[in-house]
Amino acid sequence: MTPDAASAAPPAPPSTGLLDLLGLLVRMLAALMKSPRAFSARIVFRDWARGVMTRYGSENLVLNLGVTRLILVGGQDLSRRILEPPPRTDGFAVGKLKRKAMAVLAPHALTISDDAQWALLRPFNEAVLCAGHPHELRQAFVAQTRRAFSTPPATMESIRAAMRRAMLGIVFGDGVPARLVGEVEALFDLVQRPAKRILLGPLSRRRRARFYDTLRRGWRDSAGSQQPSLLGLAHGKAGDIDQELLLEQIPHWMFTFTGSGTDLLVRALTLVSSDPGALATARREIAAAGSLDAADSIAGLRFVEACLLEAARMYPPVTRTTHQAPAGAVAGTVRISPGMELLHSFPLLGRSDQSIAEPMRFRPERWLSAESAAAMARDFDPFLFGARHCPGRELILFVCQTALATLIGPHRLVVEVPLPADALPPAFPTGAVRFRQSNG
Repeated sequence: MTPDAASAAPPAPPSTGLLDLLGLLVRMLAALMKSPRAFSARIVFRDWARGVMTRYGSENLVLNLGVTRLILVGGQDLSRRILEPPPRTDGFAVGKLKRKAMAVLAPHALTISDDAQWALLRPFNEAVLCAGHPHELRQAFVAQTRRAFSTPPATMESIRAAMRRAMLGIVFGDGVPARLVGEVEALFDLVQRPAKRILLGPLSRRRRARFYDTLRRGWRDSAGSQQPSLLGLAHGKAGDIDQELLLEQIPHWMFTFTGSGTDLLVRALTLVSSDPGALATARREIAAAGSLDAADSIAGLRFVEACLLEAARMYPPVTRTTHQAPAGAVAGTVRISPGMELLHSFPLLGRSDQSIAEPMRFRPERWLSAESAAAMARDFDPFLFGARHCPGRELILFVCQTALATLIGPHRLVVEVPLPADALPPAFPTGAVRFRQSNG
């Protein structure tokens, strides 16, 4: 870049200093001492970041941590410019932190692919998951989900167990060892915990080898199977893609059910049953829908779907992701240095449509108007924007919609300790959430 071009380029975001970081530390300690049981480092960090952004007059910050520097993305414009184009090493690529973590489980997964590999794997994932439209196997998936939730669960863990059962049927059909779920959850735990990855490196390699041996058998056994499943569908969509490359797409499909999918379902059930008006509306819609064993009945539950979308907006089940610009970039009014890590914090982005001082309220009706829903999604979409939009969005929402309708309707489930509907907490409670059957 010439000196004249450099002077014309927009500036980098303002950088935090030592006093800013000391302020964060003081806030953390004060919050911990004030309420140890309710302490949330994520909420303290989010509120600190908003305060620093306001002070510096910028929606984005360079976090100068001494040993490393990264950009905290808090502005919608920068977020959209990063997420909308396909991931490319000559533009915005997958972040180093995310790639290093996910490589423990699946180094060629779509979520950490760039350039030609992304262009190869994205159409395959979209075809198998039926991105952007109702899934072609949704009637079979309703049956799998309804069977998994045939008895009313009382805890978050029992809901997760039901989602495990639904996942096995939807991804593999019948006959796959249940231990496969434990294997993928343990491996994803290593993905999310760097210290644990280092400590359990040798054990994780053996676990990963065992996991992929089981996946290969499942892939082989699903060839020509008449059972409706994602794996069976994948055989017809594979084309010339190498088998090992295909197998590395499956772990993310699996974990979505028992990870972010379960979190979304639990949060939506808690929010709906904490709001008497929303609960009554949802139950009326479910009662009028017809048989919940029919995919068309589930698809017609627009208010139930709106409850899931509102829950995802308020308490994003995926809280962060990272990117980088290997060669540097100019994104609107922001200059990004080569190789600098870009950290998206979705709880930080998620409430940009309202004042921080305004109480959080559950308002699923805002998703019922097509115009309002489009505006909400433009402002913040927990399923990401543009080319990086989650290809499994419609599928996981449909599965959660089936489960939520079953829990609210036939099972009459409500949360034991409702959240205050007039002023919801800034973070979803981290403690145990329990549910009970209601008579009303």
